[in-house]
Amino acid sequence: MKSKFFLMLAGIITFNICYGAIIIDNSYKAKAEIKELISAEKTALAELNTYLNKIFGKTAEKDNKFVILRYDEKLSKEEFTISSDKKGNIIISGGRPRGVMYGVYYFLDRKLGVKWLTADDEYVPTAENIKIEKVDYHGKPVFNARIFSSEVWGKNSEKVRRWCARNFINGKGGKIYPADEKFGEELMFSPPTRCHGLFQIVTPAKYFKSNPEFWALQNGKRTHRDKRGLTADYCLTNEKLAEAAAKECREFLKKNPTARYISIQEGDFTKGYCDCTPCKKLVKECGNRESTRWVFFANRVAKILKDEFPQTKFLIFAYTASRQPPVNIKAEDNVCVQLCAWNNRRGQAYNHPKNKIGNTFLKQLEEWKKVCKNILIWDYTYTFSDRLLPAPDLLLNIDNFKAFNEIGIDGIYPENGAPEEISYGMPFKAWLLPRIMWNPAECGNGEELENIFCESYYGKKGGKYVAEYYKLLRDVNRKQGFVNYTSGGVIGKAAFESPEITAKGYELFKKAIAEEKDTVLLKRLKTAMLHAQYQVIRNFSKVQKIGKFTESYDDIVNDMINLIKADKNTTAALKNRFIKNINSFALLKNIKADASQLYANYLPAKAYDGKIDTYWHAANSTGWCQIEFDNVKEISRITTVHGSSGSSHSGEYSISGSLDGKNWFVIKPKTFVGARDNLKWVYSDDVFETPVKAKFIRTYRLKAFTERKIRNDVAFYEQWFNLKELPKELFVKTK
Repeated sequence: MKSKFFLMLAGIITFNICYGAIIIDNSYKAKAEIKELISAEKTALAELNTYLNKIFGKTAEKDNKFVILRYDEKLSKEEFTISSDKKGNIIISGGRPRGVMYGVYYFLDRKLGVKWLTADDEYVPTAENIKIEKVDYHGKPVFNARIFSSEVWGKNSEKVRRWCARNFINGKGGKIYPADEKFGEELMFSPPTRCHGLFQIVTPAKYFKSNPEFWALQNGKRTHRDKRGLTADYCLTNEKLAEAAAKECREFLKKNPTARYISIQEGDFTKGYCDCTPCKKLVKECGNRESTRWVFFANRVAKILKDEFPQTKFLIFAYTASRQPPVNIKAEDNVCVQLCAWNNRRGQAYNHPKNKIGNTFLKQLEEWKKVCKNILIWDYTYTFSDRLLPAPDLLLNIDNFKAFNEIGIDGIYPENGAPEEISYGMPFKAWLLPRIMWNPAECGNGEELENIFCESYYGKKGGKYVAEYYKLLRDVNRKQGFVNYTSGGVIGKAAFESPEITAKGYELFKKAIAEEKDTVLLKRLKTAMLHAQYQVIRNFSKVQKIGKFTESYDDIVNDMINLIKADKNTTAALKNRFIKNINSFALLKNIKADASQLYANYLPAKAYDGKIDTYWHAANSTGWCQIEFDNVKEISRITTVHGSSGSSHSGEYSISGSLDGKNWFVIKPKTFVGARDNLKWVYSDDVFETPVKAKFIRTYRLKAFTERKIRNDVAFYEQWFNLKELPKELFVKTK
């Protein structure tokens, strides 16, 4: 008995031994020692043969060694091992459906240097041989769900499905598509949708007339919409609502029984929770947290369907008002909470000491982990309000994802746009994020990966300058310790957006383009340069003075617009948005304006551009905005548009003047302003008996309230001086 045990032990030890460094060359052939290959394993074998030939040339006809593929039932569906035997063969063993395939892709990428940069572009080294110092590796993702916006929504091309598999993405963030067995895909989300699902499961069209009690009680009435048309909530303590939701989910899951998640989540920007007695009582019992309702409701649905669909988890949001975790309630094992990093600060990593909002988010995540064992993260890893705006730090996602992993989340969806778009940081960021999702601990500080990608995609000449640009913004931002970068853009005054840094970044791209001759690489460099040019035109006069470049404003703008129009991947809607934003700066280039606080592209000059629908936004509850005239101006009338009636129904303001920008005097003391006679715009019209002389006019917004008397961030839409009559647009009525 003992001898059998030791023989078995020796076999196990031998199986896991790796025999030091191995030199791979054209003597190596791929073969599968698998009785019946599944589709994903056939893909793996074909890909391995293809890339061994691309790297080393035609395979030698004799004295061959092998890269052997094996299925190991003890390994999980995405797990694999890479080892060697004493003959020098490489052995890749994996689970099903993706383990073997992932093992092959990991071997080709991490060990042999192949890089699948985009769905259309790859880097393949060519060599007589490649020495691998350490063959043994045990691969398993740290996040089980790695969801990605891998393509423009509505598309589902095979080349992108292949790129996802090669980069270890196992769920697409756009629409719900059938699983492709060729790449071992599984159904991540059941229809009808991947998020905001309850409104598409228990629909008003089907249920509101017969069961109005399913919806929120507000002001004594059941409603599924508030008066602005936003989604009102459900009466989530209503037992029959849970039964109806379970019934509808059952019909979807019968057709999709292997789906990992089904969304029963709240609508986007849900307003108006239910005021019925049971709902209010439940919330009070669980710490006055609105999330209580959703956990309670999801538990009911999950219990009903647990035995029928054991693979599926019932997905709810922790989002805006529901982000705070409840107390005195636990989620069922088949409930999953998707915590949204909405309105987080991304200038520094979430766990950075200065990132107070990020710290709070991670604490909420830890608290949610105590409530629910299954946690997904929805992280906003791009500036979706204006995708041309540069981000200060592309690599902080490594630290963020490390923090998520330490807390122990199930998966992550980094909302990021699509890789083929000309949004900032693309396509590097789209290549980097999947690597971090696989295992952030393998990414170091990210700079080596940044250099590898930039040289592979932009070429050795130009790539070093692109990497240097990313590093310039990152180093400046880290030195400043600037935190307030959001999905909307910068809030405050960030050094990485300063004229000095903008000029330096622009010069880096000019050097890259001057040195490159290859037309394909030149196009890529010019596309990457768009974002540096965008910063230049946002603050043209100051940047030009510092940079001392000869290009005119119009030259830069024309180059940008022509490049955007010619782009074949970005959608027409997004192109139009880019061009509209670029053109909006033309009116601002000669306006000398400043503000207490900057927010993204809501630049202070927009308050003086003559257009009532463009504005400066403080992203704060108080602030000031000012204009500098070319010469001292005599002013007898100031007409100011403070906001629209929906967002800024009333508030306080004051106006000061200065001759030198240092010493200020009061022109208009603190005054309350409110909406007038159902007019769309909230405005003031100040006429002075004695004209004042000033070179600077500074308008303070001290308070702003919505029509519901909720305190709001202040904004400043337009200001005119010495009007003879008020513009007609001020008298537009609200709808």
